[in-house]
Amino acid sequence: MHIRFLSDGSEFRSYGGGNFSKKKEGNGGIFWWAILITLLMGAATFSWFFSIMVFQHPEKPFNYKMLAKFNKLEPLRPFTTFTVPNGKKVNARELLTEFYPYSAEQMAVKNDVLKRSFIRNYKHEKPLYVVGNYKVLSLRMLTDKDVVSEGWVVRARATDLEDVDVEIIMPGLTVKDEPFRVGDVVAIDGNKPQVTALHVQRMDGDRICVTTMPLAYTNFTNATATLKMTPPELLNMDAYWPVTRDTGSAMAAETSELADGTEVAAKN
Repeated sequence: MHIRFLSDGSEFRSYGGGNFSKKKEGNGGIFWWAILITLLMGAATFSWFFSIMVFQHPEKPFNYKMLAKFNKLEPLRPFTTFTVPNGKKVNARELLTEFYPYSAEQMAVKNDVLKRSFIRNYKHEKPLYVVGNYKVLSLRMLTDKDVVSEGWVVRARATDLEDVDVEIIMPGLTVKDEPFRVGDVVAIDGNKPQVTALHVQRMDGDRICVTTMPLAYTNFTNATATLKMTPPELLNMDAYWPVTRDTGSAMAAETSELADGTEVAAKN
């Protein structure tokens, strides 16, 4: 008779560190290395896309500051009347016709394109030139809080269409170089376009204000002399646009007060 006993194999176990008692090691290290490599790949991909976004959109304040900090901004080119790039020329009426239908989102995108093209010296986009006659409403010197810290800014209104204002930024002019006086008419010649649009702002009463800057810095003239400007070294992209205050409401209020006074005098 053969008798067999069931055994759990304990008698074959090694108590001296044999193969059966050793735990498999090394799998945990591979797992953490895989996680580390994945994180590094994600960081590299993020950095790549982030760099592309910074260089593709220098008009954004954060991107502009970063590019300026690492000297990655190309200096603004000092164009002349003969070297300014070709572009579209629009007068006051054409400006209002083009931008009046824009929604807020469309206007924001267009303004980004205008600023980006200017910062890149119009290598990829053509400038939008403003032409026509504009009567000066106000002017002042620029400060550190403005998009350009040195020079003058002139606010003017189209002589043939009161719904369109322009402000002309004149960088590099000193306090003694007052370019115009209130009431002067600034004639921007369509045959030699040089004043480019940087920003378009919708105002109350379906009016617009266009922020501009002459590209031909040494060939802009007033009634008596040639105004010699210099390209700004850096821009303050955190500044408020437009640069000047809207005088439309104030002028309307003043007109209303004068009308009320005249009516009261007539009744008395």
